[in-house]
Amino acid sequence: VHVWNNEACDSVFIETEVRNYGTETRNVEVVNKLAKANGKTAFRITEKVTLKPGEATVVCQSSPVTDVQRWSLDDPYLYTLSSMIKDEENKTIDETATEYGIRSISWPVHRNDGDNRFLLNGKPVFINGTCEYEHLFGQSHAFSHEQIQSRVKQIRQAGFNAFREAHQPHNLLYQQLFDEQGMLFWSQFSAHIWYDTPQFRENFKRLLRQWVKERRNSPSVILWG
Repeated sequence: VHVWNNEACDSVFIETEVRNYGTETRNVEVVNKLAKANGKTAFRITEKVTLKPGEATVVCQSSPVTDVQRWSLDDPYLYTLSSMIKDEENKTIDETATEYGIRSISWPVHRNDGDNRFLLNGKPVFINGTCEYEHLFGQSHAFSHEQIQSRVKQIRQAGFNAFREAHQPHNLLYQQLFDEQGMLFWSQFSAHIWYDTPQFRENFKRLLRQWVKERRNSPSVILWG
């Protein structure tokens, strides 16, 4: 599921990839429902799809949103997008939930207005961040959830409002906490050793696509490295 909003923050766009893993043609309905934090529905959109065995398609949907509460550092408001597949008897046969914050970001390189500040929801934000290696003596990258929560708490209490992961994707709990607590996130993906072969390049691109898909719905992500 890929979800994003326009710059005015009054419309939401959704791409849902659906695949028929069965041996028979299936008629299904793709349902996307956006709910507010209090559980009330912001919108519900549906589309019927017919898929042959093994066939996949991307269902593109969009909807206006009214009375939007924007995600910000002071108020990291999150909606919940429920994506469902229903069969011909209207039974839900698959479902996934995506937390999503509606917000706009703007970098000066795209504006050419003489204002060199980063804008979040049209307002300037001074990015005061830290670069963190997901390392710990004796454990390397094997952090517990408690240790990750403790690190994020330390970073916030030190006065930082942004985080850069160095130099490879960290545990996704970091991103979840940044979304929920209101921090800016510079996610990174790299290969410290580069083997310049077709096989290496193809594998790098495959992992790169996976990395983007894991993080693209996150309101905290403002930079890709």
